[in-house]
Formats: sequence, structure tokens, C-alpha cells
Amino acid sequence: MGGAVLRSIQRQFTHHKLYTALNLVGLGFGIAVFLTMALIVRYEFSYDAYVPDAAHVFQLDGDYRPAGHEPMVSDAVSFVPYPFLKQDFPAITHAVRVLSLPTPVRVGSQLGREDVQMTDPDFFAVFPLTIIDGRAENALDGPAKVVLSASMARKYFGTDHAVGRTMHINNAHDPATVSAVFADPPPNSTMSFNILTPFPSAMLGGLPFQNWGSTWGTMWIRVGDLSTLPAMRHGLLTGYPARHPGTMMTPAQINAMFGSGGLMPVALPDVHFHNAEIGDGGTSPQLIDILGLVGVAALATAVVNYINLATSRVGLRAREVAIRKVMGASRRALIVQFMGEACALVSMATLVGLALTELGLRWVNTLGGWDVRFDWAFVLPMAIVITIGVGMAAGLYPALVLSAFRPAAILAASRSPSGGRMASLVRTALVVGQFAFAITLAMSHQAAFIRTLDRGLHQDGLIVIDSLSDDSLMNRQAEIVRRLGETPGVTIATRSDMFPHHTFDRDDWHRAETRADVNVAWGYATPVYFEALSAKLLAGRLFDTAHGADYHDNARQGGNGTSVVISRLAAERFGFATPRDAIGQSVMESRSAQVYRVIGVIDDIRFGGAHEPLQPLLYMGKQAPLNYVGALVRYSGVSTQQEMARLRSAWEQIAPDVPFSATSANDIFADDYRAVSVRRSHY
Repeated sequence: MGGAVLRSIQRQFTHHKLYTALNLVGLGFGIAVFLTMALIVRYEFSYDAYVPDAAHVFQLDGDYRPAGHEPMVSDAVSFVPYPFLKQDFPAITHAVRVLSLPTPVRVGSQLGREDVQMTDPDFFAVFPLTIIDGRAENALDGPAKVVLSASMARKYFGTDHAVGRTMHINNAHDPATVSAVFADPPPNSTMSFNILTPFPSAMLGGLPFQNWGSTWGTMWIRVGDLSTLPAMRHGLLTGYPARHPGTMMTPAQINAMFGSGGLMPVALPDVHFHNAEIGDGGTSPQLIDILGLVGVAALATAVVNYINLATSRVGLRAREVAIRKVMGASRRALIVQFMGEACALVSMATLVGLALTELGLRWVNTLGGWDVRFDWAFVLPMAIVITIGVGMAAGLYPALVLSAFRPAAILAASRSPSGGRMASLVRTALVVGQFAFAITLAMSHQAAFIRTLDRGLHQDGLIVIDSLSDDSLMNRQAEIVRRLGETPGVTIATRSDMFPHHTFDRDDWHRAETRADVNVAWGYATPVYFEALSAKLLAGRLFDTAHGADYHDNARQGGNGTSVVISRLAAERFGFATPRDAIGQSVMESRSAQVYRVIGVIDDIRFGGAHEPLQPLLYMGKQAPLNYVGALVRYSGVSTQQEMARLRSAWEQIAPDVPFSATSANDIFADDYRAVSVRRSHY
């Protein structure tokens, strides 16, 4: 019987090539979508799994619940309570602060700009990364030490074994010595560690270490006894910030800021999805659930389509079945034959699906921003289960239908059932075409959504140069922007601390005649800033150098009547019925007595990620140097690569001691679809 089954399978595949090809494409595509979605789901749910005892590591979030305001949670926190955590909660065995800043790095003549993480000596006790050169115990126990990831060591020294080598961090006069090199964390890691160095002693008296309102980085703790966690959560949330007020705020002010909130520990395995829910990066768990369902739906649709295709061919198989039965074939033998055909076809379709999965992952990673790898150890068992399961499921119903035909009725009929070969072929093509069209339409719709998401600014032809924020360039910002504006192809050059994926300050503001606070992201605009973004003016006017109240060296000390421009959402939150109603009205920062006058309202701009809530914006005018500034350059007539090369060349002549760092707005916003997306707010 086995030989007959094999001959039947071979005959069906060789005599019905189109049918076989259509089935292979339909099933193969469905299997590929399922495997791809499974790999993505596995990638997302395995975030931070590389950290030993990850369940004992916690991120400390700021949990703000002020009276009369919506609650807010942020992973960016003040470092004020750091010295007291272990003494207040004995179950905390280790605690570290992490502050990441883009910083110039120099090794010999090689100059670069990297994200440098300033942290504490206990870092490797909280995050026990794999050390491949040096020792973790004393790697960060003193000044002028630096720890590199393996990729950074290879980039600057050409080897993983760089202990004892020196490099200059942030243009420091004295070099730092490499004390250890650690293996690169996997791409699905919440924190991206590149270059670790201890906090400079001169920085420890700064705002984030003294002021609860200055939230520049993250704090992490490792807890030994997890049974103490409920009591610890209660202690951190009930008035804990006011117990350690720092030097710049009173306990009453801190209680007003936090309300019934405080610090909230979040277990490391939960941080990735938690950060997405609070708008601080990560990936939405709902999105991953949807992707998983898409994979299951695609596989189920492929199986159903195979069954439809098989049953649509009953006319072509009817006489074959009748003759086989007349010649003595049992129904069991026919079922085995048709099930064998189905399993063989699904096996080939699985191979097609595996090939499509491996080929498609690059496109999927580019579109979604993942770094999902084709892992045979995970994919192969799934492929085997799919082959067996889908083969049995897809072949059983057609086998039962076809094997149930009565020979006498079929052989006595003048023509085949179901309209004959042509009708069957048409049905086959239509079913597969419908399936392919539905999947293609859905994917095209998603791609179109990504391309056309309305952000309130024109992102094509816009480049952000964040290397302008280097401290050594503070007094040359205006000159550098002017010279960048002379680069061929540049139509507008300006600067601000508000640009894509970067909003610097958030504070409570209110209308002068009310005390209803509105939490607003605010920053500074220099001349032609709004033109560079192609922001849409809804009412009033924009800043103008001809108006003395528009631009100040320090707008927060500019006196009453200082001009501000706000966004549509800010106008709504302040309670203005229309943008026009806001013009000429007065607003105030809640911690200041100065009164500002609204001169213009622009349409909303979405600087943050697509998954983050839209922020109300407020701008002050300034021409003096800015902190955490970026240059915004609009260009036309050339490709992004050409203009980036021109700007790099101009930069190297203007500021040769500072590495050039720039990104197109399109590439910045592409990060919205990357799993690792860390954004910080500084106050």
C-alpha cells in the first residue's frame, strides 16, 4: 500500500503542476507569516532574559499622583534618594544610578560620539554582564576608569582585549584607562550599554543629585529576599520622597509633586512592556498580542484555503476514486492516500515557508525595527509540528469527502461533478488570489500607515545634528548654525532643544486667572525654527526679531509680557475654546510669578514616538546658547546621503575637535518601530 501511495503522490504532483504550485505558495506563505510572527513574539517576550536572576532586579520609577492632576509614571527619576535606599530597605543588596549622554570619545586620532553611561561601582552587581577581559569587582571603583562593550573595544582598539588601553571621554585632559570589556548584551535588552564610566565627582552636586524635580536618568536595585517586596513597595510609595527632600525642595513641595505617589519598583522582566505603557519606550504588549494573532490567523487561513482547493477539485478526482474502488481499493486505503498527499504537500510548503521566513526577516526587521534572528533551534521543532499538524488537519476533510464517493453514480454520470477541470481551475486561482490579496493588502496598509503618520511637521528633507550639544561648543552655537546654513543644498538652518524624539523640559503651567495646572513640554525656539519644521500656524503670529518681547537671553527672566507660542493641544488644555481665543491671553509657570503672553498657536507636533501620547507644547524665544541643543537643517535638491556628506565635511572644518553626529528625521521616526527605543526627559 505504501508504494501505491507514493506513486499516487508523484502522479498528482507531476500531472497537476499548477494546482501543486498554487498550494505550495498559499501554504508556504501562511507558514512563513506564522513563523515570522512567532519569532517576533519570542523576541519580545525574551527581553532582558540574559540577566542572571532578572526577577530580582527592579527599575525604580517615579509615580506622580498630585491632587487635581492626572497620575503619571516615568522611568526617569531623581537620584536624591540613592544614598538612603539600602539603609532604609535592607533587602536591597545593591543599587545603581545610570545616566546616559551622547559624549565625544577620542582614541589617538580617531574621534567619535557615543552614548556614555555614567554609573556607580556596584553596576556589575546589579547587571552581571559577561566580562571577557578584566575583572568586574574593581572595574568602576575609581575615577579615570572606563568599561567598554566588546563592540566598542573593537571599534576603537581593534580587539576585545583592550584592558590597560586609554581613551579620552568628553574631551577630558586626562585619559581614562580601560579596566574591563564585557560581551555585548543582546539586541532585545532594555538598557543599551556601550561605555561605562563612574560619575565625575564634580557632577555629584548637580541638579539630578539634589533636586527631586531633576529627572535625568534611571535607578536600579537588586533585591535579595523577594518576600519583602510588598512591604518595600508600600514604603517607597507612601511619602518616601519627602523623607529625603534633598537640598532644593521642601518636604511640602515634594508631597505636592508626588501626592499619594512616590517610587515604584518594576521587575526587570516586566520593564520592556511597562515602559511602553507609560510612554517611555519599549513595545506595546497589545501590539505583540496582535502580531501573534496575525500569525495564527495566517496559518489557519492557509489551511482553510488548502481544504477549499482540495474539495474544489472533487470533479477531477471523482472518476479516479470510483475506478480505484471498483478495482478493490478500500476507503481506508483512499484516506491514507489523500492524507499522504496532503502531508507531502505540506512538507514541501513548510520548506517554502522556511525559505520565505529567512528571506523576509530582513525586510520585517527593517520595517519593524527588530533584530529578530532565524533561530533553527526554535524554528525547526515548530516546522515539524506544523508539518504534521497542518498536514493532518488539511488532509483529513478532503480525504473523508473524496473517499466517500460512490463508484456507480460517478461512472454513470455523463460528466464530472463541479463543472469540470476549467471550473475547478478557476476556483483554485480565485481562492489563492483572494488569500494573497488579503495578506498583501494588510501589509501594504501597515506600511502606508508608517509612511504617512501625521506628525505636524514635514520630516522629508530635515536633518537633526545633535553634536551641536557638545559643551565645548556652547558659545559658538549661533556661528556654527550660520556656517552650516551656507552649505550647498541647505535652505534653512536653526537650533532648538525641541526636535524629533527630544523634548527637554516638562513643567506645570496655568492660565494667569486660574490655578488649573497643565503639564506642558516647553523649550526654546531660535529664528526660523518653525519654518524649518514646516509647522502650521493656526492663529496669531510666530516669533519675530522686530518684536522686543519675543527673544530673550533668558526668557524665564524676561519680565511680564514675554511672548510664548503654544500648540493646539496646549491651548485646549488651558481651556481656550479655539486657537484664536488664546491669542493675547496670559499664562504662568506654576513655580514662577512671571506672566507670559500667548502670541501664536501652531498645530500639534508629535516629537515623540507613535505609541506615546501627544504632548502639549510651549515655546519661548531665545538667541543665546541652549543646553541639550540640536541643529535643525532643512535641505532640498539632493539626496539625504549627499547632503549628510556635505554637512559632515562642513562640520569637520567648523568644529574639528567634536565628532559629527546627525540623523535624518525619517530615520529618527523609524525608531518608533524599533523594539529598543530609550527616551529620557530632563528637568
